[in-house]
Order: sequence, then structure tokens, then C-alpha cells
Amino acid sequence: MIALLGQTVRDEIRHPDGTEEVRCGGAPVFAASALAGTGNRGIVVTKGGDNAMHADLSRRGLPVLIGPAAATFVSRLILKEHGERDHEIAALGEPFTPADIAGWARSSLEQAATIVIGTQWRDDVPPETLEAIRAFGRRVVFDAQGLARPGVGAVHPVGPLDPAWLTGVDAVKFSDAEAEALLGGTDAAAMARAGVPIVLITHGEGGADVWTRDEPEVLRVPADRIPRLADTVGAGDMFTALFAAALDHGEAPRAAVATATHGVAELLRLRV
Repeated sequence: MIALLGQTVRDEIRHPDGTEEVRCGGAPVFAASALAGTGNRGIVVTKGGDNAMHADLSRRGLPVLIGPAAATFVSRLILKEHGERDHEIAALGEPFTPADIAGWARSSLEQAATIVIGTQWRDDVPPETLEAIRAFGRRVVFDAQGLARPGVGAVHPVGPLDPAWLTGVDAVKFSDAEAEALLGGTDAAAMARAGVPIVLITHGEGGADVWTRDEPEVLRVPADRIPRLADTVGAGDMFTALFAAALDHGEAPRAAVATATHGVAELLRLRV
């Protein structure tokens, strides 16, 4: 079983046609949909949001554990044609703490074979919390998008990476822009600088790269074609979750990237 740890997010969205909506977002929403949609077992471990958002999250097909929080992360998105977007962090939530991990979240995390961490900003899951998670001895797959976001304001990846942010992590995923900011590039030398055994870099329609300490030559896995009109919000969260699930099923990292890439494309086609 996979535990999905991440903030429940209030997404305030303006679509290309000018219509606006508020919906439940964040890594757990999209990751849970991906796991449930592909028949994988998991549990969501989250904080933030309100009753309506929690109800939406519960409809994604996985059990949900919600911890106490006095604040909710707020994301503002202006979606444009061809998948382009403007993105702003309007408010931060409450970070996950070692007390959360040792308290209300403990039993769910202990039951998981793999813990997927989806961050929203740099201090979302700080090093001391990651250390508490690693103490369970489970595989940890980390989505690094939050590490490139220092705080409130327009979202533009900012680095460099502090290795302490990823201590003990088994696999980490960056977008290409995040890798450029945090690692100083997207080649094998940059991927090695993450200090993690398995490093993934996604390139949107260009596919995904995988590097491992055992196989340090970078492999590019091409992406399946998806329709231009597909809503790609959350695709990275889906990819990370499906990659973790493939590892859980015994696939090697390179095969797991191919499985995740194909799975994301199939899920995005359903959105058109």
C-alpha cells in the first residue's frame, strides 16, 4: 500500500474562456485519483482544507486521514491555451511536523510500503519531519516541486538545493524547470547532485528522464501523445504516484518510469 502525504489545497482557477472556479487541489487529490484509477491501493494523509474539499478528496477513491490545521494552502492558477499557465501562491498552510508523524499520521504511514511526499512549498515537509518519516524504514518517493517555491508570490522555481531537504529519500522527481533551478541542470551530473539513488526529471510532452546510481546513464522515456485540450494540472503528482506504485509492484526504475508515463497519458485523455 502507498501512503500519499501532502497538503489539501484550495485551487482558485481562471480558465482560458474566462470562467472561474474554486476546487480541491494539491498532490493528494491528483495522486489519489491516479492510484484509484489504475487499481492501486493507497491512503491519503493530509491537512488543511474545509469540509467541502475533504468530501471532494474522499470521492477520489482512496481512504483519507485528515489531521488538524488552522490554515489552508491557497493556489491561484490562470490557465491559458496549449497547457500554459500563470501560477501564484496566495497563502501557505501549516507545515507537517514531527509531532504529526508521531501522532495522528503514525498508524497510516506505518502500514504503507511506500510513502509518497508531495510538497507545495519549501518548508512544507522540513528536514526534521522527513527524518521522522524515514524512521519508519519505508521507501520514500519525494516530489520536489515545493522545494523550488520559497513562499508566497508568483511561482518561479528558485534554487539551489540544500541536500538536507532530501536526506534518506529513495527517489525524487523534478520538473525540468525545477531541476534547472535546484540542481543547476538536467544532465547526469546535475541529477547526481541531488544525492538520491533514483532521480526523475519530467519534460511534459517531451517525456521523462531517469537516472540511478546503479545505471548512471540518463534514459529518456518518451511521453504518449495526449490531446492539446487536456487539462494537465496535477500531471506531475499523478506521475510520481504511479511511479511509486510501479516500484511497489517490483518494476525496476526505468520500467516504472515507462509505466507511469503511459498511465498519466491515459488518465489525461479522460479529461478531454
